[in-house]
Amino acid sequence: MKLEDPIFLLALIPFVFLIFLRKEKKYLGYSSVSHLKGTKSFKTFIRRLPKILCFIAIFFATLAFSKPQSDYHETEITFQGREIILSIDTSFSMTGEAMRTVRDIMGEFIKKRRNDLIGITIYGTDAALVVLPTWETPLLEKSLERIKPHQIGYRTAIGEGIFTSILALVEKDMGNEFEINSLRKSINKMRGLGKYALNFAKKVEKKGSMKNKVIILFTDGIYNVGINPIRPLRLAKRLRIKVHVVAVPASGETGVEHEQAAERIASLRKGVESTGGKYFAAENYEEVEQFYEEINKLEKDKIVAEKIVKKKDLFFFPTVISIGFLLGMVLMENIWLKFP
Repeated sequence: MKLEDPIFLLALIPFVFLIFLRKEKKYLGYSSVSHLKGTKSFKTFIRRLPKILCFIAIFFATLAFSKPQSDYHETEITFQGREIILSIDTSFSMTGEAMRTVRDIMGEFIKKRRNDLIGITIYGTDAALVVLPTWETPLLEKSLERIKPHQIGYRTAIGEGIFTSILALVEKDMGNEFEINSLRKSINKMRGLGKYALNFAKKVEKKGSMKNKVIILFTDGIYNVGINPIRPLRLAKRLRIKVHVVAVPASGETGVEHEQAAERIASLRKGVESTGGKYFAAENYEEVEQFYEEINKLEKDKIVAEKIVKKKDLFFFPTVISIGFLLGMVLMENIWLKFP
């Protein structure tokens, strides 16, 4: 325990001096029945007790004014939930009813997860961050409303959507410690991750902040541009980011042959499952809504939102003790000692 204003303890010096004079019987003191002479007995001790209680009360009151505090301690604020990125396909096929339906489904998902940090990314021919993970539900709802089809191109770059979503999850802790282009080149290899990506993953692990991170990606097509999704999925796996994909049949020409499309879907499914996520294949938007309900049930966990290092004020305790002794003194002086 430490005192923030120990100078108040100097106020005890006069009272210590008065106690000394009392022992020497050099002062009269205040008017009290405790000064009545009589035979020394338990009653005599009781008559002297109010003065003792008075001095003890003054001591604890002075201690309270000195603002006693505990030593620094760390407090974690936790919430039930996760840190989630919703990544939305905005390619050419996502027009009219399709986009409105997806926005409505995701809006309901956001409302049901009030304790989650949720962010939004979009992807078409390229990918972009819409909003970093936040608890601000109104901001998320307004951001969803502003999303339009083919905002950033007509094609479907699923790999870019996953990569941008990963960056959104690490931006807060690692924003100044990596170069996007260097990281992109390091993951865009035929096999495994490059040296830069591995070093990046090690730095992230040292931060200890990659807990309960999730990406939920929606698409109505097959990737036909950008990096192969399996490559950012390797990075997600290395960072322990779980990726779920909700897919509906392509509503238009994808420019990908049927056999190649089947291979890409199988590869994407395998990569998603390697992160601990699920690949949901829907035939219609009613099933999409069901899948989001299932994800809502799956993703329940704790997220450490903030660590606070602070002191705890302890003045309450000496204050209560002081008041207790003062009340004891008053009761003894005015009630107890009046009984014969």
